[in-house]
Amino acid sequence: MASEGGQVMSIKSALPAIHSEAALSRYLQEIRRFPLLDASEEVMYARRLRDSGDREAAYRLVTSHLRLAAKIALKYRRYGLPIADLISEANVGLMLAVKRFDPEKGFRLATYAAWWIKASVQEFVLRSWSLVKLGTTTAQKKLFFNLRKLKRRLGAPDDGELSPELVKQISDHLQVKETDVVEMNGRIRGDMTLNVQLSDEEGEQWQDRVADSSPDPETLLVEAGDRERQKAALSEALSALSPRERTIVEARYMAEEQRTLDDLANTFGISRERIRQIEQRALKRIKQMLCARLPELEAASASAY
Repeated sequence: MASEGGQVMSIKSALPAIHSEAALSRYLQEIRRFPLLDASEEVMYARRLRDSGDREAAYRLVTSHLRLAAKIALKYRRYGLPIADLISEANVGLMLAVKRFDPEKGFRLATYAAWWIKASVQEFVLRSWSLVKLGTTTAQKKLFFNLRKLKRRLGAPDDGELSPELVKQISDHLQVKETDVVEMNGRIRGDMTLNVQLSDEEGEQWQDRVADSSPDPETLLVEAGDRERQKAALSEALSALSPRERTIVEARYMAEEQRTLDDLANTFGISRERIRQIEQRALKRIKQMLCARLPELEAASASAY
């Protein structure tokens, strides 16, 4: 009997394929024909996959979530990367999620898979943009995915220097060093690869295609090897949090749209500062659990908080 992981990954060739931007509409129509699963069906198929490596169960779980993978992949179109590649990477993330999904945890596959899909797509984006030497540290990744959005929110010009006050605001919001903010702003603003004008779109530059997307807790793990083992450790660490802690961490770092401290304060009926304290406590616990499980992460995550 093949392993459940092998069965999941083996169905890739059976999935609908997209080979170009022109084929996107047809692909989206094709994946809509796959039925969605209700909670009981999802648990049934997940157990069959776990217990007997059922290939049909793996196929049902994956195909019922192809629309979710496509939806997340489409959020990264403005990076200027081929949509076929983005969707392919999203589907890989989906299959990894199905492979590791535990139906006894009490949450839906879509919730679990969204993070894996996003992580897979973000890794692809960062690999593809490595030619501009944006860096791979935790702080650099946070800034890469958030700096332009924060500059617009704060009213700063895209191509200008940041005032000390703006640097501090961005530094405080993302919990990175002020020097990292200044350095990344200079790289994005001054790198010739990012500033080259596109031939057929008046005034548009490559950097204008960079989408705004929040980093997730996977950035804790970017410096070490054996990603499968690390992701399992992160999932275990998240499951050890209290329901409120986990909700806050997921809303701040894992949701498709990052929620603010004020928004969460209104949701829970407590102060913004109290939300921040709970978040910091939860992040500290995650870091401690990861470092206990994976000692090699001690150095890699030292600057994450």
